[in-house]
Amino acid sequence: MSNYKTLNLAYPEKSSIKFKVNRFPDGQQSVTLEMGMDHLTAKHSGHVRIYSRLNTFRDLELIICATAALRNTGIQSLSLYTPYFMGARSDRRFTEGDANYLKQVICPIINAQKFDAVIVLDPHSDVLEACLDNFEKIDNHDIVKSALTDIDNKNDAQDRIVLVSPDAGAQKKIFNVAQKFGIQKVITANKVRNVRTGEIVNTDVPSLTGNFCMDPGQKFVIVDDICDGGRTFIELAKAIRLQRPDAEIYLIVTHGIFSNSFYELSKHIKKVYSSNSYSDIDVEHHSDYTVGKDYLMQFNSF
Repeated sequence: MSNYKTLNLAYPEKSSIKFKVNRFPDGQQSVTLEMGMDHLTAKHSGHVRIYSRLNTFRDLELIICATAALRNTGIQSLSLYTPYFMGARSDRRFTEGDANYLKQVICPIINAQKFDAVIVLDPHSDVLEACLDNFEKIDNHDIVKSALTDIDNKNDAQDRIVLVSPDAGAQKKIFNVAQKFGIQKVITANKVRNVRTGEIVNTDVPSLTGNFCMDPGQKFVIVDDICDGGRTFIELAKAIRLQRPDAEIYLIVTHGIFSNSFYELSKHIKKVYSSNSYSDIDVEHHSDYTVGKDYLMQFNSF
């Protein structure tokens, strides 16, 4: 479906359908379309794709309002593109008395909008596919390709790259990436968490000898879908350096939340790559510490 109009809640200036967001003192939001414009003349036959971040319930509110406003004009064919999907990490009940946030809270609200397609970039969990009607997945290959090209674009780069999976849960994605780009060296770390606090208790990586020789040109590239505070990757980098003290370590994540300072990451990770699915980040003003504007390479997901 390549011929469609867009309503872009993330970047209104890119929207082919013009609209206004109204915010009221009590917190209510609404979306008002600019009527009488050329982009609404074919309202009964055209398809519209809503582009939006889905980080909070305020984003969800605007998606619902935009959907209702468009349907009120007679538009029937609607899809939603939201690269980061709120709640994807809460894909099960973690404790007795809890709710399955993804399955029981977020997905039913999205499903009620009856979109022709809901398009998500590199979703955290396969549970999303099971719970979301008309789900379409975009893989992380474009992001990884751009990042790997920046990391090493010389001949035989594949031989110098070691892909690192942070845990067993990310193995499938890592091996898909390795196969896609012809990378032979893949390692999977073992991460142990305190299930009550979420704290990482221990991180182990397999021995980095043998096929993972002591070549100083080797580059260790951690690939995952989400970086929140970054503690997982800091501990993983520490574990790698126990065996390879001079290792060059890079991080590629699809969705960068970066709720903690880049300064801590920069002590252990040489460079970070992410999309802007969650937010646009100015690294130099993200924290009190300066790591340099080139420390984060951020790719456009909209």
